[in-house]
Amino acid sequence: MHTSDTTSPDPELRRFVELSMPLTGFATYDLYATGMAQLYLDTVRGQLGASRLTDFLDTWQPALATVEGARQLSPLDREIARAVTYLWYTGGWPRLAPAAHAALRREVPNTEFVASPSSYPEGLVWRTFAGHPAGAKPPGFGTWANEPPALPTLEEIVEELRAAAEDPAVQAACAPAAYRAEVPSGSVPVHLMPGPRPSRAVAPSAVPAAAAPPDTEPEEASE
Repeated sequence: MHTSDTTSPDPELRRFVELSMPLTGFATYDLYATGMAQLYLDTVRGQLGASRLTDFLDTWQPALATVEGARQLSPLDREIARAVTYLWYTGGWPRLAPAAHAALRREVPNTEFVASPSSYPEGLVWRTFAGHPAGAKPPGFGTWANEPPALPTLEEIVEELRAAAEDPAVQAACAPAAYRAEVPSGSVPVHLMPGPRPSRAVAPSAVPAAAAPPDTEPEEASE
């Protein structure tokens, strides 16, 4: 059985989903399973412009081949990566940093909006803690009596990443160098660690945006 996403004639869809995998931490199967892949691609394309989206994917793909990864991206590309991740997790497009929106030179309002009524319940955020969206997709009668699955430990996450690094599909799509790199003990930021944390009470839209992209315009020669 194939979804409309996997049979779409859009030539950029497969690449968009594969390059969204390292942004979201979910496998391409899970991303296609939301049924939102084509809608999200159309949303990003509409907000960035077709050529700018292609430029971002062309920049993001080789960046994955290095250990530095996203640190090699420009502030504008990091802001785009943040917006794409936000879209997958919440089903909504976020408000961009004003400088990033100005750099895109797009005649679209810089406002946060939900991509579609069906994108809200399909947000990946609900899957991260085995929850369900309020007012949509109820878990079923009696499920409230069962405890949700425990959050994975850091050791389990590391083991899962190491196993993924040996997967040929992951190696082909997401740069084995970045996945196989050893992570020094204590170098993982607190907000990326599993388990309860105060930062979960902060709305994603309240997280500080990326810095403004550097001015690359050549200076006019002084007379």
